[in-house]
Amino acid sequence: MRIATDGYIDLSDARHVRTPGAHSDTVEPLPEGDALAFLLSHSFPGHRRIVRPLSIEERRRIQLAIWADSVSERMALMDRVWRSITVAVPAPKDPSEPELVQIVVCRERSYPLFLEGGRTRAIPDRVEAPTRVARAMIMDFDFKIA
Repeated sequence: MRIATDGYIDLSDARHVRTPGAHSDTVEPLPEGDALAFLLSHSFPGHRRIVRPLSIEERRRIQLAIWADSVSERMALMDRVWRSITVAVPAPKDPSEPELVQIVVCRERSYPLFLEGGRTRAIPDRVEAPTRVARAMIMDFDFKIA
């Protein structure tokens, strides 16, 4: 930082100064249940299903998304996490009716994922009895290690 002869800071100085408090080297990751709940409170374009649990780095990104100042910044972070833990699935047979693609279980909560139109979303009150769902459709976060 250069000080001009009149005593003011020279803003044309090309060198950058790292100010205290404007950056953070570490962000505490969000707890897994909270991170998953926040992630699934959004709907995402395309038809996808979850194949693995959230890593610590992805939970940090979700924490940053919660703190984001703009919606576009938040959705960019959320979309990056969503695409890293999911894979594409075929489109539903009837696009007018939501199709259950997966049930995600984390601790005592379950999140049914539906393909609805051109989006994937969790619709909480539309789950069928667990005995009627194929075992391959259940993703249990409690028994997976990221």
